[in-house]
Amino acid sequence: MHQRIINMDNNNTKVIDWSSIPDEICELMRQGAELGLVLISNSEVLDEFEDASRENESGSQIQDDPVVSARNRRATRTAIMHWLNRTIEHPNQPVPPILLADAVSNARELHRSGALQILHNNSRTAHDIAWQYWMNVAFQLSDQPNIIQQILEISSMSISHYIEGCLKLTLEQLEKDNQLLTTSKIEQQRELVSRIIEGETIDLIQAKEMLNYSLTNSHHCAIIWSEEIDVELSALEKIAEAFQQASQQDSGLKIISNNSVVWVWTPAIYPINTKYVESALQSNDSIRLTYASANEGIDGFRRAYLDALSAQRVLGRLKSSTKLVSYERVRLMAFLSKDSKSIQHYSEHVLGELAQAPTDIRRSLHAFLECGCNATEAAKKLHTHRNTLLRRLNKAEEMLPRPLSENRIQVAVALEALYWIL
Repeated sequence: MHQRIINMDNNNTKVIDWSSIPDEICELMRQGAELGLVLISNSEVLDEFEDASRENESGSQIQDDPVVSARNRRATRTAIMHWLNRTIEHPNQPVPPILLADAVSNARELHRSGALQILHNNSRTAHDIAWQYWMNVAFQLSDQPNIIQQILEISSMSISHYIEGCLKLTLEQLEKDNQLLTTSKIEQQRELVSRIIEGETIDLIQAKEMLNYSLTNSHHCAIIWSEEIDVELSALEKIAEAFQQASQQDSGLKIISNNSVVWVWTPAIYPINTKYVESALQSNDSIRLTYASANEGIDGFRRAYLDALSAQRVLGRLKSSTKLVSYERVRLMAFLSKDSKSIQHYSEHVLGELAQAPTDIRRSLHAFLECGCNATEAAKKLHTHRNTLLRRLNKAEEMLPRPLSENRIQVAVALEALYWIL
């Protein structure tokens, strides 16, 4: 007989009478949670949560931010696994919410950009996706409608209360953090730089005094970040110092955006020594850097940052693992990659069989076109013998649906896109 498990409290709110849940239902809940653990180990499931979050963030300043995406992915996986593991251990008890550092960090970023509503939207979206997967699991547990109904009633409220509780803890921690913010010079500098980036009019003399950096220079700007949870801030700062040295400057401006991101500006008197930066990055596999250069003045200060940010977003959007890149190198992709699926379809159409060819063949033609169709220069660039390059070029030509001489520009664009996508 169907036992009443869901009741109404004094506030006319539905509550679960956990003590009345039959042992049979508890055992099925446990089995369902074990199936859920198998599901959450599938990267495609996490991709669905991530894609839904990106849709919610569409148009915001954090869209395509690889650091935010990595935090979202970790927080989602941890939160789901916590609910599943607690359900396995204690299927006859509510699952207590948990506070996740990654969720708090992202909430802080959203708060700074004035887009905190996205956090609420992501919470609702996560609930909807999790519920769809759980319903599929529930229908595998029994063929008796009343049993399935009880499982769904209990788990629906359990999941809702758990997600709402996690969101509440995150917002409470965010409020505590905001109250603890000091007016230290570091915070004042970060706030001033944020205002400059947002386009506010500021007093240049006061800004120079506060930042100890002249805004009248031409500028190099780097964004240094890690998507790993355990990165040391000191490691990011070390790379910032290396970038400064690579620009041949004794001084610069370093801003700690958060525990995973550091911004740095230096006067752009000399070009960046990329070999020096590459060498510094080898000391930590998780740290990445994008940079840009711009003209003098406050507009150049802002432009250099926005271009470095655009380069970072390109890497995030295309899920590229490249560790060091300049905006100049990805300027074309910044324009093209607004829709990565479309550009991949375009590349496959233009390149035909070459789109699936071994990397060395595609890279050879890419370098050949990049060097103005000069085989000798392309061979030097690739550190390979000229005859080896020519053999690869012939093979690439055979794979193209149209002769290279008739379609050189489109082939170059398609290869540039695949250089970052694949």
